[in-house]
Formats: sequence, C-alpha cells, structure tokens
Amino acid sequence: MERDAIAAFSVLKMTEILINATLIGILVAIPLSFLSYFVVMRKMTFAGVGIAHASFGGIALGFLLGYESFIFPLVFCVLSSLFIGFLYKKGGFSEDSVIDVVFVFSMAFGIFILSLSNGYSGNVLGLLFGDILSVNKSYIVPVLIVFFLSMLFVSYFFSHLNLITYNEDLARINGVRVDLLYYLFWIVLSILIVFSIRLIGIVLVNAFLVLPTLIGLNVSKNFKGVIGVGILSSIVSVAGGVAISYYVNTPTGATIVLLFFALWMLSFLFKI
Repeated sequence: MERDAIAAFSVLKMTEILINATLIGILVAIPLSFLSYFVVMRKMTFAGVGIAHASFGGIALGFLLGYESFIFPLVFCVLSSLFIGFLYKKGGFSEDSVIDVVFVFSMAFGIFILSLSNGYSGNVLGLLFGDILSVNKSYIVPVLIVFFLSMLFVSYFFSHLNLITYNEDLARINGVRVDLLYYLFWIVLSILIVFSIRLIGIVLVNAFLVLPTLIGLNVSKNFKGVIGVGILSSIVSVAGGVAISYYVNTPTGATIVLLFFALWMLSFLFKI
C-alpha cells in the first residue's frame, strides 16, 4: 500500500514537472517566434548566437559570486546588445562583425571567470544545452511578466517594426523613431534569450530565432501566415519535445530542437 502511494506521488510529481516545463517553454517560444520574423527578414540570424553567448559571461560571474540569478546574465546580454547596436549604427561596423567580437569576448571571459572556481563542469553543461525539466513553479511568474511585456512591445510596435524591416528610409519619412525601436528590439530580444537559456541552453537557443520563420516561409506567402505557422511550430516543438524526451529518456533541449528541425524538413513538402 505504501509502495503504491509512493508510486502515485512520483507520477503526480513528474506530471507536474512536465506541465511546468511545457507551459514555461511555450510562454518563451511564442514571443521568440514573433521576433524570429524580424530577425530572419533583417538577416540578423547570428544575433541570437551572439546574445546567448554574451550571457555566458554574466552566468559565470554570478556563479563565482554565489548568485544563481538571471540578473547577471540579463545585464550582460542587454549591455552587449546595446553595444552591438551602437557600433552598428554609429561606428560603421557590420552587425555580424560586432556580434562575433562580443561572442568571442563573452565566452573567453566566462571561461576565465569559471576557471577561478571549482566544480563547475556540470553547471556549464546545463547552461550550454539547457535543462527545462529542472524549471520549477518559481520560474513561472518572471516568465509570465516577460511574456506579457514582450508581447505588448511586439503588438504595439508591430507595424513600425515591419516597415523598418522592409524599408528603413520610408519608416523615417513616416516619422518612425527607427534608432529607438532598434535598441528596444535588441533589449527585448536579449531578455527573451536569457529566459530561454534555462530551457534549451546557450548552444540551441538560436533555433527559436530562426526555425519558426523558416518553417512559416515554406508554408505561407504572407507575413501573418508566416508568423502564425512559426508560432504553431514552436508550440508543437516544445510540447512534443518535452513529451518525447520523457518517454525516450533523451536530453529535452536537444529533443525540442530536433523536433523543430524535423518540422522544418516536413515544411518543404508545401513548396513542392
């Protein structure tokens, strides 16, 4: 009887973990899918890689100081994104070149900082590839706040962002504050990436900034359809990836991305 009670409790606990992971994953994936459209259409796909790796320096510093908070990586990512945007807008450098410099510096800085402490290898593995099943209820509230703020930003400035994406000069003529929106876009993107790292890791996070729109472009011919298909594919990838990883006992972050990739390959059937 006691053994049955323990087994039932274990099942309930695991069900709760899976539901929390799926819910939080979807809350992060939806706004990322929206931003994915602008990232891909503006040819900023390397941006996710650069910002995600910029967080590594902040995570390492927090780990050394004994604070496992998202504040350190968030500050690092926001400052890095503003630095990238500033040098692109004012310094005459290409975005890719600046992102590459930030990428290299952040990884080197993170490794240097972590080398000053002991016993960090397991934590680094989790940071690089994610551990969505370790996310608990305390993570839901900040993710909900980020979700609503990012969706508010996208919905309010969508037409302006869309105009900037296709014709920046025309946007200026129409009174759009292009530079301000550019920096705000980087900040929102940085915040979303920081919260995604806990779920699928630094290495895999860029999938959510590229694949939704690539799938949508294969399936739909208008921007609303592209974004809609991208959001749907993100939700399916998160929910399906969590379920598959549980039953097959595979790394959840990697499983989500592999399912995402499979949906992308399947989407080519719509182009035939």
